[in-house]
Amino acid sequence: MKVIVTGSNGLVGSALVRQCMANDGISHVFALSRKRLDEAVAKSPKVTVILHDDFSTYPQELLDKVKGAEGCLWAIGGRATQFPDIDTYRKVQVDYTITAANAFRETLVPLLPEGSHFRFVFCSGKLAEWDQTKTLHFMADTRRVKGQVEQRLCQVADADAAKRFVVYCARPSRILPANAGLAARVFGKLYGAIGVDQLAKALIRVLLEGYKERIIENGTLLTL
Repeated sequence: MKVIVTGSNGLVGSALVRQCMANDGISHVFALSRKRLDEAVAKSPKVTVILHDDFSTYPQELLDKVKGAEGCLWAIGGRATQFPDIDTYRKVQVDYTITAANAFRETLVPLLPEGSHFRFVFCSGKLAEWDQTKTLHFMADTRRVKGQVEQRLCQVADADAAKRFVVYCARPSRILPANAGLAARVFGKLYGAIGVDQLAKALIRVLLEGYKERIIENGTLLTL
């Protein structure tokens, strides 16, 4: 499978690229990135790095470069507190994601062989909330915005009459970097933290095999 990966310089995105390179089920990675990737990754014959400055638009020239892609691993986003304000966070988390989903559904899906599907796997977060009016007592902005992305992605999938654009929303708890120390790993077990490479492998498995549900909770990710 040829796959598009976003957020390739981030914690999750970089792990996704590494694990895709190591997975025999992935034939090629189109890494969309604002910045250049590590030389070892960029020089891999299995990876094409596509520098893309504006994730609010997908010109035909860019879409031509990712022709043949059968799925996307979306890892742009994070927590609201990592952004200067809620409007910026919503733009990056909601607008960028939905713009890409629509572009891929409209442009890439029709190019796939008859009967095949395009799987869009979104890295969301634990306790994402679809009800935008619900009172939340912690991480409210993050949970509401991630819930909004999930809901709108599902709407994009539902709008595809042929049901060839398929969406999965993964909800990891805290994500541990590959070099996390013993204390972080032990403490992380108390709230179901998941290692970044384990998460990447789980997302790739969903990409390759699909899953019975659209929303994939943290407990399930730990078992995939």
